[in-house]
Amino acid sequence: MTYATARTAVGAAATIALGAATLLGSAAAGAAPATITWDNGASHYTRTVSNTTPAVGEQITVSTKIERTGSGDEKINWFKDWHPSCLTYVTNSAKVTDKSGDHPVEPNLDIKTDYIAGDFTATSYQVIAKPGNVDSPTFSAQYMVGADCEQDVALDSGIEYLSSAGKATFTTKGPTITVTKAVATSTTTLAPVTGAVAGKAVTLTATIAPAQAGGSVTFKDGGTAIGTGQVGSTGTATVQWTPAAAGQHTITAEYSGSSSAAASQATANVTVASSGGAGGTGSADGILSSLGSLLGGLGAGK
Repeated sequence: MTYATARTAVGAAATIALGAATLLGSAAAGAAPATITWDNGASHYTRTVSNTTPAVGEQITVSTKIERTGSGDEKINWFKDWHPSCLTYVTNSAKVTDKSGDHPVEPNLDIKTDYIAGDFTATSYQVIAKPGNVDSPTFSAQYMVGADCEQDVALDSGIEYLSSAGKATFTTKGPTITVTKAVATSTTTLAPVTGAVAGKAVTLTATIAPAQAGGSVTFKDGGTAIGTGQVGSTGTATVQWTPAAAGQHTITAEYSGSSSAAASQATANVTVASSGGAGGTGSADGILSSLGSLLGGLGAGK
């Protein structure tokens, strides 16, 4: 592959659009796709990354569309897609899409650590951008996010190519890719509540695993919020609850999640006794007190 030089890319204003996953039908749930557009001479570019905040082990798709806004065709000789070196090209994913359909780039693809380069002087088809949206080729490829990627740091991506109009270099144009830290699954457990009595405070305790996850727990009685407690170093969070009425109550502990652990929740049914009786699974003191009152009443009636 011969990389000749004939044109120097000029600066152009870029517009970045960060959207929801619906921007790309194939985007994974929770993905953060991004699209950047810019102009250079009579060429207009649209570059999209399907997920700019992937986790290790996920795949992303990167595509670049070339349109002609002026007169004259632009025939592409070779095209480089620059990517962070910690991303690994997915075999057979590189393709060019034009008005006639999809065209595989391999075996005419040079695969390097930080870029892939398609040689279109050797393919059975030609890649030509034509004015008036007659034909606007799109180069796309998929990459696997590696464990060696630096996390929570914006990593550059871009393109470089040679055409009949000369050479264009936008190796760090974007969009940037920021690999996110892995988030562990969490478990929330509610401690049994016994001896609950209407009008009297009782402690609600939730335990979060992993214990060092941090975050907070919001306790609810049905749909009514009771309060929020911070998860301590032992993984527990507590609040005081004073039930207003006797009967069955559904208590929910909702863990907020954190940078290292996903959200979770637990639910338990609690029996609350009236203020004159024992609550939960029963209280020995309450039972003896009630028995004493009964016996005292019988004695008074003699």
